[in-house]
Amino acid sequence: MLLGHVLKIRFTIVLLLFALGTTLHASPGDNQAATSGDWRENGSWQEIFATASHVGEKDASLTIWPVYRGAVLLGYLFESSDFVAIPGFSGESVNLLVGIDVHGKFTGVKLLKHHEPIFLHGLGEPPLLEFIRQYAGLSATDNIKVGRQRAGANVYIDGITKATASVVAINETILLSALKVARETLDGFEPHSVAKVHEAVFSPMSWDELVQQGFVNRLSISHAQVAAAFEDTSAHGMASEPGGEQTEPFIDIYYAYLNVPTVGLNILGEEDYQRMLREMGPGAQAIGVMSNGYASFIDEDFVPGSVPDRLVVKQQDLPIEIRDMNFYDYDEVHSPYFGGFDTSKIFRIKAQSDFDPGAPWELSFIVSRSKGRLFEPVNARFSSEYQLSAKFFFYEQNVETPKRDAPWVVIWKNRLVEVVILLASLVILTGIFVFQHKLTRYPKLFHRLRWGYLWFTLLFVGWYAQGQLSVVNIFTIFQALLDDFNLSDYLIDPVLFILWIYVFISLFVMGRGLFCGWLCPFGALQEMAAWLAKKLRIPQLKISFRTHTRLWRLKYIVLILLVGTSLYSLTAAEILSEVEPFKTAITLVFVRSWPFVLYAVGLLVVSLFVHKAYCRYLCPLGAGLAMLGWFHRFEWLSRRSECGNPCQLCKNKCEIGAITPAGDIDYNECIQCLECIVYYNNDELCPPLINREKQKQRQLTDVQLIKAIKVGQ
Repeated sequence: MLLGHVLKIRFTIVLLLFALGTTLHASPGDNQAATSGDWRENGSWQEIFATASHVGEKDASLTIWPVYRGAVLLGYLFESSDFVAIPGFSGESVNLLVGIDVHGKFTGVKLLKHHEPIFLHGLGEPPLLEFIRQYAGLSATDNIKVGRQRAGANVYIDGITKATASVVAINETILLSALKVARETLDGFEPHSVAKVHEAVFSPMSWDELVQQGFVNRLSISHAQVAAAFEDTSAHGMASEPGGEQTEPFIDIYYAYLNVPTVGLNILGEEDYQRMLREMGPGAQAIGVMSNGYASFIDEDFVPGSVPDRLVVKQQDLPIEIRDMNFYDYDEVHSPYFGGFDTSKIFRIKAQSDFDPGAPWELSFIVSRSKGRLFEPVNARFSSEYQLSAKFFFYEQNVETPKRDAPWVVIWKNRLVEVVILLASLVILTGIFVFQHKLTRYPKLFHRLRWGYLWFTLLFVGWYAQGQLSVVNIFTIFQALLDDFNLSDYLIDPVLFILWIYVFISLFVMGRGLFCGWLCPFGALQEMAAWLAKKLRIPQLKISFRTHTRLWRLKYIVLILLVGTSLYSLTAAEILSEVEPFKTAITLVFVRSWPFVLYAVGLLVVSLFVHKAYCRYLCPLGAGLAMLGWFHRFEWLSRRSECGNPCQLCKNKCEIGAITPAGDIDYNECIQCLECIVYYNNDELCPPLINREKQKQRQLTDVQLIKAIKVGQ
């Protein structure tokens, strides 16, 4: 009776949550659908061009709208979906109304339509709206990055915690669509063909000759120049002058374009020059920067392999990203000149940058100081122009403008540390399963190892790296199978992608248990609730095996309902997927409206009385994994002939209830906690082993007794 009441309460909470979810979250999606395409009629475009009088007729060939104040052209409005379709976390692109003026500056961005679950049903839309407000006043020529503000020429905008994949995709959507419009409509944005290097043109030259010819350029900055640049400010910081007599320049920079053999081969030498070309990759370009003096062109926090904050390369007023090649950090310097400076770096320019080495370009050194009590950064820029002779280059006709890195590439680079830690943890987990019999012979060591991994799963995989897999991911896969499958849609979140690949492989090797027992953050949280129940001596509800097997079916029913709904309406399925407490407990760490928090906490409270109740009876993700795991290849949880008859120890000790009275393991329900293997390999816990040991002792005693009798005779 008590169990029945508990179940009724749980389903009442679920139904209440569904009703609240429908009430609270159906309207945003509806409003978005109405807004897209209706912004002209409702006048919302005026939020982007406040001083405009009217919007002109749509240019059908470019799919843009000119905006006027009287007869004066102020700029253009366009919907991002007409130009790019970069998938967000949901697998679908975000549509935005973007405004740029006649100089290429953003006048504003307005959200039209999206399906990002973190904003629909998690954080809500206010953080997203606040994020896109940051673009007003920035330029399409700015190298805009999402992340922590740093000194230098890159323009950084604040991201949104727990929504990295979404905001990076939105940033790329805004920038790429704006550049496409600007190149079609504004002066100074036209794409151009890019010069190729004449590899056969080479002349041996000394360092002095390279400098004299301008093939190596020099940018020397004195302390007096720096002081003059900040004369009208109260700023202080990196440019503070050293005490005593100033016998060295503030910084003396030499820089050069290295792809041209006459320059790169003479500076680096044959061996290093060829290695540079190999490591750069096809289409990439390199510049070498060397310096002496009081300051350095890299700051104290510079990370090898990253973009420098004190150096900026521009061409036609457009920023060109340069990234450290980490070229000499681990290898011997063979260059006759490169090693003779205080600081030397080779920076790579990616093939997609649209950098033309045959045209003039500019290198700038940024000096930063802090101003005021809030340490507001103040920058001074010192620039030098560089151009090599036309004899080193040739031009191909009809060269298309290279593309920027795909958003998923940007995200993987930014989350490289998380990826490495996750991969290492999966190697460790694989080792635990491969050597399970050796490890479980030492119960204390194994239990510490398992609990350490569960804490890692909760804290790092779940709360930090946001690696909680969800049934929503299955919706996306189904939608992709029905529409056009695109792998990049799934690469947008590296942690989820790696986990899904690992889990998918493990399903066909050992079933669903490896994820449910080791890699599910909410599952780890439930195990911690069960541990707390033991410490508090909370009595556990006894569920008969017959009732237990019937309750299993609930999660399959929930899965079928959710998947079926997703085929009809993805938005409705996302709302119903709130049956999963993952978003509340893991993604948002319980910082959410009270009905959701009440539901998630309620499930944890139930887990105090029924071990991992949600996992066993309600989890649609577990049901989906179990269905795929039914095809698993191995059943490597060892059993003995005595298991089930007469021994029932493992069956009684299995808290998840995956061992049948006959002693068999149901791999569709087993979470691979390996507790039964601990008993299996322990001759002090396993009854069959204890009985065998006792039988050996009796046989030994009988033999000794017979020997004693014979001796007495």
